Amino acid sequence: MRLLSAVFVVCALSLSAAAGDVPVLYCTDLFHPHDDPDDHFDVATLYALPGVRILGIVLDQGMKGEQARRPGAIPVGQMNALTGRKVPVAAGLWPALTSPDDKGLDRGPEWQGGVELILKTLRESPEPVVVLSVGSIRDVVAAFNRDPELCRKKIRRIGAFIGDASSPDFVEYNVMIDPQAYVGLMRSGLPVYWVPCFDGGAWQNQGHASFWQANHGDLLRGAPPELVQFFIYALEKETDDPLAFLRQPVDPARRDKLFAETRNLWCTAVFAALCGQPIVKTDAGYAVRPGGDAATVPANDLFTFSPVRVSVTGDGFVRYGAGAREMMRFEVRDPGAYTQGMTAATAGVLAAFPVRPAR
Repeated sequence: MRLLSAVFVVCALSLSAAAGDVPVLYCTDLFHPHDDPDDHFDVATLYALPGVRILGIVLDQGMKGEQARRPGAIPVGQMNALTGRKVPVAAGLWPALTSPDDKGLDRGPEWQGGVELILKTLRESPEPVVVLSVGSIRDVVAAFNRDPELCRKKIRRIGAFIGDASSPDFVEYNVMIDPQAYVGLMRSGLPVYWVPCFDGGAWQNQGHASFWQANHGDLLRGAPPELVQFFIYALEKETDDPLAFLRQPVDPARRDKLFAETRNLWCTAVFAALCGQPIVKTDAGYAVRPGGDAATVPANDLFTFSPVRVSVTGDGFVRYGAGAREMMRFEVRDPGAYTQGMTAATAGVLAAFPVRPAR
């Protein structure tokens, strides 16, 4: 039934999908060759989550406007080919916003595709959309500045993986890419579910950041061979035909090399919760349970979101206290179980990656 539904959606090219599917817009600083291949684990997890309908993917230009030279459209095309989907993709704005209310309209037409895809998708969606952002948040903020009423009406929540939860002087990488976009997000009044990348400075997690580390073998040992090929292609910065490579047999030596590596992660299993899917503890460990409700972000034993009042300075440093805007902030609930639990939940999703048979 799921396969038939997926085929119907692809053939009809319709925004209508199986009842209960959560519509998602995804913004990512995904490149090939990569900056950091955690982005490949993120996009694979999003495609693997059951009940999630990806309406579009915006490719963040990063620090130097490099999507034309190192196109994230390559791994997106691989994901579409493996799953039989036709998720639209567009490259985003560059350079950085000059103020929190910058609409980005003075950039050339070659930089406008990402914002235009966001606004078009929101206008055409019959229901509010979950926005997930793992880069600079530039295109989302520019879209909000162009049509704030539409964004307030059609964005259910923004899962923003950005910033540091507590350091008074550390500038996290996604903030560094576009400080004014970060300021614009935190002052927007949109339903922000803030997921700080660090808490207490670089590589620190004092309880309000999503950062953890995982072994590739633990993440991918149960994954289908086509998905293993996807990661070999990414990690080794392959230049062969990206679609043909996916269907080649896995080379054992390259697989062993891949499985021996460790990855810094921030997103994967958090995506599931932001799309309304519970993470539950089973006899075998933690797992994502399909069939959640987009209207809620379910708490679990590993993490939750709690309301905080946050203001942000003009140069992108957060402050807490009365009078600031309320938003939801990520919180680790069980530090002792967090790393193993997040790894297990992610591995379970990737093991069920929906590979469409080759024709």
